[in-house]
Formats: sequence, structure tokens, C-alpha cells
Amino acid sequence: MNRKLIAAIGLIIAVCIGLYFYAEWEKARFDASLPTPLPPPADEQSGEQQAAEPIPGIDWQPSASKPHEAVKPEGLDELDADDPVAKAWAKLDYIADNPFAWGGNADLRTAALVQQLMPPRSIVHHDDGYELSILLGELAALRDPRSIETMLAYQCGDDITIGAIDEALVVIGPPSVPYLIRYLDEDHGDLSIMGVHTAAEVLGRIGAQHMAELDGIVAYIILPKLERLIATGSISNWYPVKITVEEAIAHLKSTRPQ
Repeated sequence: MNRKLIAAIGLIIAVCIGLYFYAEWEKARFDASLPTPLPPPADEQSGEQQAAEPIPGIDWQPSASKPHEAVKPEGLDELDADDPVAKAWAKLDYIADNPFAWGGNADLRTAALVQQLMPPRSIVHHDDGYELSILLGELAALRDPRSIETMLAYQCGDDITIGAIDEALVVIGPPSVPYLIRYLDEDHGDLSIMGVHTAAEVLGRIGAQHMAELDGIVAYIILPKLERLIATGSISNWYPVKITVEEAIAHLKSTRPQ
């Protein structure tokens, strides 16, 4: 075989090996930048450490799809070491799968409250609407990341607006982000007026407060989705919501490092 051909093949193999190890190194660097998940609360680590009153079982089960499965570009199922968009989606998945990596309050009362509130009912037209509002206020006060889906199911249902829920989502911080992003997706189904309003307002506040952790997610996921809502005109008829989205865009852009 021609020596030049052999040398060329060897060079190609060496380059491929080098690229492989570079990608692995980049992935390791990315993983190292993520916050380390906290250990489970002491009451959940072993049967001996559990509280005297165990958490009641929850009859309601969430949908099969994960809450962070917002509409994203194709081909981003695996981390690409050279693609900042793929890195942003990988970090979003990490946040959704590790809600206590940012602290959080694992409260024993959360499961019992969720069991009473789910599946969501209309507060306006339901006989026990007042009681539901009280339960939601109690749930919001716990600041437990496991309650995010339940709080948003009511807050984004066009029935009510409970300020305590927005505040709880902001205090919980990054773990709220994967749940909120899906409410900005036009392709998810009919846009919810309160869903877009809540997501834009809360994401604007969380993104600004946690820009160091969420910069890539803000730049490549949140801002493009907010800007698409303005560009397509899908919220033009909801003037107060449109203003909220525009304010969130301006706030996030002014907070991001230049």
C-alpha cells in the first residue's frame, strides 16, 4: 500500500481520536459546572430516620411527559460540546431532574396538600373554591420544588391569580424554570393567557436573579421563545400580557452580561 495513503489514514484516525477525547473533556467540564445535587432530606434517606407521621400517598399522577419537555429544536437530545444551544437544553434537563440542587424546602406537608388539590378544579365555579384558595396559599408558603406543577396548574388556568404563588416560584428559583418554559410554546396547544403572563413575569425575575446559573438558558431558550411570541403576533390581542412579555425581554437583556 502507498505510504502516503497509509500516513493519511493514520492522520485521519488520530484526528478522530483527538476530537473524541476533546468532546469528552468538554462534556466533563460542563458537568462539573453544574451544582451538585443535595442529598435527600434526612427523613427520606432511611426508614429509621423517617418522621413519625409518614407522607400520605398521592393518588393523582402527573402526565407521562416530563414537565421540562418544552418544544425544542430537533437534534438536541444529546450534549454537543461545541453547541451552546444544546448545552442550554442539557442544563435545563439537569435542573428538572435535580430540583433540590439549589436548596429548596422538602416539607412533609407537600404531598398531602397536592393530594387535596390535584387534579386541578375550577376555583371560580367550584363549591369549595375558597378552601382551594386557602390550600394553594399554604402550599405556596412551603416553598417546596415538588409543588411547582400543582401551583402552575391553578395559576395558569385562567381562573385565578394568587400573588403568593408567583412569589413562591421566584423564591424556589431555577427549579421553576423547566415548568414555566412550556407555557411559552405556541406549538404546545392553545396558549393560556395566564400561562404566558405568569411564565413571562416569573421567568424575567428568576432569570435576572440567577443569571450566572441560567445565562445560557436565558440566551438560547427563554429569550427566543419570548421574542417569538412578539414576532408572530400570537399575543397581540392580549395587550397587558404583551406588555408583560416585552418587559421581561427588556429586563433579561439588561441583566445579561454584555
